[in-house]
Order: sequence, then structure tokens, then C-alpha cells
Amino acid sequence: MFDEQRVQKFIAQGRGQGQGPTYKPWLQIQDVPSLGRSHRPYGIKTRRVHHFLSDGEWKSFLKFEADPSVVDIREQFPMDRLQTLRAAMKLGYKHPITLDGTPYVMTVDFLITRRVEGKYLIEPYTFKYAPATLSKRDSELIQIAEAFWKDNGFQLRVIDENFFDEALVLNYDSVRTYFEISNLAFFRHTNVLLVAQAIRDRIVQRRPEDLVSACAHIALSHASDPQIVFSIAMHLIARGGILVDYSRTLGLERRLLSDFELAQNSEEPLQ
Repeated sequence: MFDEQRVQKFIAQGRGQGQGPTYKPWLQIQDVPSLGRSHRPYGIKTRRVHHFLSDGEWKSFLKFEADPSVVDIREQFPMDRLQTLRAAMKLGYKHPITLDGTPYVMTVDFLITRRVEGKYLIEPYTFKYAPATLSKRDSELIQIAEAFWKDNGFQLRVIDENFFDEALVLNYDSVRTYFEISNLAFFRHTNVLLVAQAIRDRIVQRRPEDLVSACAHIALSHASDPQIVFSIAMHLIARGGILVDYSRTLGLERRLLSDFELAQNSEEPLQ
């Protein structure tokens, strides 16, 4: 449970402050009771560990991270409690309080920074399973949060399990693990740049084969192992050098080469 001393401790720790790699979530998984569904992934865009309190938050994060326009993801973002208190009073709702009776710090699940046509946009999101079935009190808390963000010039978006699809989650989650490959055993003993170019060439040629078959053929011609070639291909996808639709149900390894295309700047550094 939270008391005012704990709130002040979080403030002193810089919780809710920073951007990108310096951001510290207001709530971290050790701060709240867990049902075993919390997640602490390393963000490849933010270069820090994230704290998600549910599977829904984790899957929503994967969709945000896979979106090229999203440049920063701040989870468990605190709202100014004096502003949320005023919003609650206007709505006629009780504001959450600490054990000491002071206003509780309310949070939003995600504060997204998106870059669109050279402009940076801020988008707050909250995730709820089956929002139509929320309790009266949960609905009140959402209305308080909506009023807070409206007063600050933003629109709170309430998302649910329909926000993401399982195919995107599975495909993107399989790719992001290859974002860094320089620590893998094969990296120092393989001409990674040469293999990467062979992968790009084969995609341009639109060979009538799936990704696994293409990797096997490249491995034969480069005295390598198909799994190594596949790892390099997935790394190129993770880095954005090769583009593919993650939302299709077929796994990436079975996609035809015609499903992939090179990004305009496909010469991504291999790391």
C-alpha cells in the first residue's frame, strides 16, 4: 500500500521523470502485487528495461515498438495529482487517496511519442480488458484520467485486447530477439556483411521460395550454416533494413521472399 512517505521516496528517486533510456516508470513490477503476469523486457527503441503489469500491457508494447513512427514509450506514467484531484472534484468523484489521506498518484499505462512528418506527437493510452464490463469505480477513474489529459490538450485512448493481434505479437516478438547479434558465437567467424548482402540480393531477385529455403541456399553458397544465415536475416528485419507485414498469421520463416522488401536505407549496421 502507498503512504505519503512512499510517494515522496518515488519523487526523490526520479520516478516518472526522463525520456528514452533515462525514463523511470512511476510503478515498477516490485511495487505492486503480482499475479505472475508481469514482464520486464529490454526495449530496443528506448534502450532500457520496461515494467509491464499484465500480458495486455506487454502485447500492446510490442505493437508500439513495431510501429516505425513510435520513437519513445513511457509506461506507468504519473499524472499530476493536484490536477487529477481537481478533475475528480469537477466530476463529483472521489479521488484515490494514500493511507495518509493525501491524493494518490494516478498513472496512465502508456505515454507514446510518435514522429509524423517531422513533428512529435504525444499520445496517452490506458489498457483495459473488456472495457465495456468495467466496474463503476474503474469507469470513474478512467473519466478522471480523460479529464486530466483533456485539460492538458491530449486525448486519452482506452485500448483493449482488440488493439493488438496474436500474429503480430508472435512474429514481432520472434524478430526483436535478433536486434543485437554481435554477442552470438558465430558473429566473429562469419562474413556477416557478405551474407547480409546475399540475403538482400535474393529478396530483390524475388526467388520463388520461403525465407527458410532461401537461407539454406545462401548457406550452401557461402560455406555457412542455415541457422546463422537465418539469424542474420532476422537481424536485418529487426533493424528495419528488410520490411515485412508482421500481422499475417504465417510465421516469418515460411513467408515467400515476395512478402519481404528492402527499406530505402537497407544498409543497416550489423551489430
